[in-house]
Amino acid sequence: MYLQKHSGRRPCAAITAALLAAAAILPISTAQAQSQKPAPKTQQPQTKTEAPPKTGTKAATVDVPEVVITATMSETESWRTASSVTVIDRKKIEENQYRFAIDALRTVPGVTIATPGIPGNVATVLTRGTATKDTALMIDGRPQPANLAGSFNLETMALDNVERIEVLRGPAASLYGGRTMGGVINIITRSGKGLKKPKSTAFFEAGSYGTFREGVSSIGAIGKLDWGFEASRTDIQGQRVNSQFKQTNLAGKVGYQFADSLRFDLDMRHYTADVGDPRANVGTNANDPNNHVLSEFWSISPRLVWNTSDRWTQSLTFSHSQFRQVSTGYNDPPFFSPNNRTSSRTDFLEYKSIVKVTDKWTLTAGAWFQDQKISRYNDTAGMLDISQAQTNYALFLQSQAELFKGFNLVGGVRYDKYSDFNNAFTWRGGISYQIPVSQTILHVNYGTAYTPPTPQDLTPVFGGNPDLVKPESSRSYEFGIAQPLMQNKLTLRATYFHNDLRDTYQYLPPFFIPVAVGSATTQGLESGLDWNPCAMFGVNLSYTYLDARDNTNLARLVRRPRHSISGGIRFQPVKDVTFNLSAVYVIDREDFDPVTFAQTNQKDYLNVRLSANWRVTEHLDLFARVENLLGQPYSEIPGFPVMSTGAYAGLRLRF
Repeated sequence: MYLQKHSGRRPCAAITAALLAAAAILPISTAQAQSQKPAPKTQQPQTKTEAPPKTGTKAATVDVPEVVITATMSETESWRTASSVTVIDRKKIEENQYRFAIDALRTVPGVTIATPGIPGNVATVLTRGTATKDTALMIDGRPQPANLAGSFNLETMALDNVERIEVLRGPAASLYGGRTMGGVINIITRSGKGLKKPKSTAFFEAGSYGTFREGVSSIGAIGKLDWGFEASRTDIQGQRVNSQFKQTNLAGKVGYQFADSLRFDLDMRHYTADVGDPRANVGTNANDPNNHVLSEFWSISPRLVWNTSDRWTQSLTFSHSQFRQVSTGYNDPPFFSPNNRTSSRTDFLEYKSIVKVTDKWTLTAGAWFQDQKISRYNDTAGMLDISQAQTNYALFLQSQAELFKGFNLVGGVRYDKYSDFNNAFTWRGGISYQIPVSQTILHVNYGTAYTPPTPQDLTPVFGGNPDLVKPESSRSYEFGIAQPLMQNKLTLRATYFHNDLRDTYQYLPPFFIPVAVGSATTQGLESGLDWNPCAMFGVNLSYTYLDARDNTNLARLVRRPRHSISGGIRFQPVKDVTFNLSAVYVIDREDFDPVTFAQTNQKDYLNVRLSANWRVTEHLDLFARVENLLGQPYSEIPGFPVMSTGAYAGLRLRF
């Protein structure tokens, strides 16, 4: 629950021997706890969770509460939000060499990632057993548009200029509206605001399967103007036939401080992705050399923030985004997976007001508007087979109060009005309490959420029901405990969660189109520990138990593992060299067999990753990693094998 900084290093001989022995027996995932030494002068500025160590002749320790934004829409100490939030900061991204968002999300408790084994192909993101469409994606608090299936393009989200990722688990509709029964993933980008000197980086990486990555980024400020930019290119030939991935990524934001109380920023991003689709490694279409998907996304989003007074902040955000995708080379039936051109346009407008009524009480209120148009032209059939438009208006209100020392109460309500679906009223209430002396943190959270039907749910060409107007909904609760020990060097945590999903879509005879008559339950336990005994070592371990069931059909929900273990060891033998040994172990899951389509048990898998970083000089870093270290053959999605062991190395210049 707390981050620690140490200005000196302590003897770790006994700990070193114990951890190396443990690593020889069980490889566990990369220690994601922060290093306990001060950041090098060349490191990029961190969020407000960072604080400098106290000065003095002896090693000093400063305990800094972790601050998050996503849980309450404002900077709040994580434990006060009464929510489950995992933060993956810039240090973790660089040390573990995460290239794309899905690489980092695999380590989050309660989150399951499943891909077709080919870079750039659509990823499944299951949060606490809910579907991919039930977790919203945001960039700097701006909602990103969903595709036909209601999912997002996380598999193409590069992390070259990302400051941190916040993963909020649990219902979030009282703040963010629909598609939040599982939670929210908020990707926060880097900014040059406040920097006295611009900082830039350039990197190059090469490795297995014809992999080449290169990019540049820059953050800085001159007077009232600040910026953060990135440009990167990824080329992967792949292991299977037609499994190439080529992407060009451009992103940046510019800020200008018109006055002490008035700030403007403009976020811009664009990417193109060229992906091969060999299909499943079974059946008549296995390793198809012709299937090909080309996609393009761009967005522009201005934001104005006005600090009206010391206690009142207002903001106005607008974003416009467009997505286009062209699929060619497919030989399937004309309405199953045809050659097609898909396009979508999304406009978003939000007004938000944060009022600090007293030092212990904050009110957040706002209104938003979102409009999306999506269409698909079926080149195989020669017709426009999808054309939809959806509009959403909403009002929300949230209260955060510390009723007495250590006891926090959070509550919120939201009303959403849709043009094509039933309206929705959602709410949530949470309590957190930090027990004096022991510093034990308890939290309880209860909320409602919903997911409106996706374009696929509504479209007849996908077997959808155009008359479907009732959203899927949920009632969820969680309660948890976190206990810091050993002067906050060790933290133990555990959270129980329970989701009741109602009006889930079932395909009923005689027409076999979706009808909102089903129900499901997902429940489980997220537990773990963070141990940071000294600057040389850090250990992190997480275990998630998940029971996810379709109550209507009396079956387990597919692709949801009953047991997930992730964790790791961070080892820093000398000041500028860091090793990370990481792994994800997935146990007891079911999925559909690609040949018989029967729901069957799938093979457990262990994915081990080793990375090394060496800061050669103030301006040069060398890095290397091995993915799928054990070379275990497995599939996250049946019939789509992941790539075998791969080795990668590169350098980063800082100037």
